[in-house]
Amino acid sequence: MTGGGRAAGRLHAEVDRPTGTGQDVEPPGSTSRDADLAALGVRDADLPALRIREASYGVVALPLRRRLRHTTADTGELVQVVLRLVLADGQVGWAETRGNGAYATHHTTDSIVAALAGLPAVTDPLWNDPAALAASVARHCPPAAMLLDVAYRDATARVRGVPLAEALRAEYGDVLTVLAPGSPGRPGAPGVAAAPGVTAARGATAAPSGAAVPGENGIPTTLPTHAAIPFGTPKEAAELTASAAASGFRRVKIRVGGDPFLDSARIAAARTAADRVSGPGAVVLAADANGGWDPDTALAATPWLARYGVAWLEQPTRPGDLLAMARVRAESPVPVWADEDVRDAADVHTVADLAAADGVHLKLEKAGTVAALAEAVAAARERGLDVALGQMDCGRLGCATTAHLAAGLGLTVAELWGYANVAHDLATGLRLRDGAILLPDAPGLGVDVLLDAAHLVPVGLAGVPNGAPNGAVLAAPVPIPVPASLP
Repeated sequence: MTGGGRAAGRLHAEVDRPTGTGQDVEPPGSTSRDADLAALGVRDADLPALRIREASYGVVALPLRRRLRHTTADTGELVQVVLRLVLADGQVGWAETRGNGAYATHHTTDSIVAALAGLPAVTDPLWNDPAALAASVARHCPPAAMLLDVAYRDATARVRGVPLAEALRAEYGDVLTVLAPGSPGRPGAPGVAAAPGVTAARGATAAPSGAAVPGENGIPTTLPTHAAIPFGTPKEAAELTASAAASGFRRVKIRVGGDPFLDSARIAAARTAADRVSGPGAVVLAADANGGWDPDTALAATPWLARYGVAWLEQPTRPGDLLAMARVRAESPVPVWADEDVRDAADVHTVADLAAADGVHLKLEKAGTVAALAEAVAAARERGLDVALGQMDCGRLGCATTAHLAAGLGLTVAELWGYANVAHDLATGLRLRDGAILLPDAPGLGVDVLLDAAHLVPVGLAGVPNGAPNGAVLAAPVPIPVPASLP
C-alpha cells in the first residue's frame, strides 16, 4: 500500500487475526504477549493493568527552523501522525511517525491515518495481543505499526518504572552478542576520523571521539549523533558545519546527489570549516545522496569524496537497483551504505548477497516493529555490515524513540538530532548537548507530550472519522495545534 487514503472498511478487513481463524485470540495468560512480558519480570498480577483501554490518533504539523531539502524532499514542516494509548491502570504511552516522508517509507499521512482508522475498537480481542496486532498492521503500513508498537512499549515501560532502553536491552540483549567486540556495527568498533586525503577503511564504523558514555547497567547515558547539512550553497554548508563543530558535533552528514560540481564545492567547504574549528580530521564527514545519482555520476564523485575524507556514501544510486549500487561499491574508494533499499532482515541479506553495500542504515519507520528492526540489526551484524539507526526527521517524541532503540540495541551510529531543527515541538524532556543526546532516565521514553488528547480521534469509531460517509476515502484529520508554551 503506497500513497493516499483508503476506505476504513477495507482496511479493517486487512487486520489479520492472530489465530488465522477469524475467532477471538487466546484468553489472558496464554498469549505470546503474556509470555513475553513475564520473561521481562512482569508479574501475572500486573497483566490486567497492561490491557489497553483507549487508543486515539491525530496529525500534528511541526514548523522547521530551516527547510529540509535534499534529493527527495523540500519542506518547511514535519507532518507527524501521533498515537496515544491508555492502559487499564491509566498509564499513557505515546508515539509519533512522519507523515510527509513517503520518499523513504512509501506511506503518506493519509495512508497511515487510514491504517489507524481501520483498526477495530479497543474492546476487540485483537487488542489483547498488541505485539501481534502491530505485526499484522506492519504487513500493510509499517509506520502505523511503529506507532502501535512504540506507544505500547512506552506505556508498559512506564508501568514497570524503567526507561524503554532498559526494557529493550532485557528483551533483545542477544542481538548484542551476534558478533564479537570490535566488529562492524558493534559497540567498541574502531572509530574513523578521516583527514583530507585519507580514505575511510571498509568495515569500520565511523564513531570517533565523543563515544557513548555507558551507565551503571551498561546502557549509554549519552549518545553521540551527527548534524545534518541540507542542500544549499557552499557558503551555507561551511557556516552550518562550523556551527555544528563549535557545538561539539564530531559527525556531520551532508546531503548530496544533485549537481556534482556544486556538491563537491559544498563538501570541500564543509571539510575546511570543520578542520578550522575542531582540527584536521576531528570531525567525520558522511555524504547522503538519497538515490539521486546514476552509477556513472556516483563513481565520478567517489574520488573527490575520498579526497575530503568522507567516511561513507549513503544510497548513491536509485533505490530498487541494487546491481547499480553494487557496481559503485565495487569501484568506490569510499564505503557505500544502503538506506532506501533496506527495510528488514530480508533486504539486509539481499544487500549482502549482492555485495551492494558496506553498511546499512535502518529505520523503525521502515521495519514497522521493534522485533523486525532487531532482526535486521542482527542480520547486518551476522553478515559483517556496518549498522546505523536512522530517523525520519521528527520531534522530541520520535527522537527519544530512536535514542532508546540505539541504546537498547547497542548501536553506535544513530541519527538523533531531528528535533533540533523543529521550531515548535509537541514534547519536552529530551536534551542535546555537545553533539550528543542525553538519554532520559525517566520511565518509558522519558519525554512529556503536552498535546490535548481531546483533539485526537479514537480508533474503532462506527463509520469513518471526521464525518466522512462510511466507505469513503479517508482524509487526514485537521492538524492538531501545538501548545504555544512548547519550545
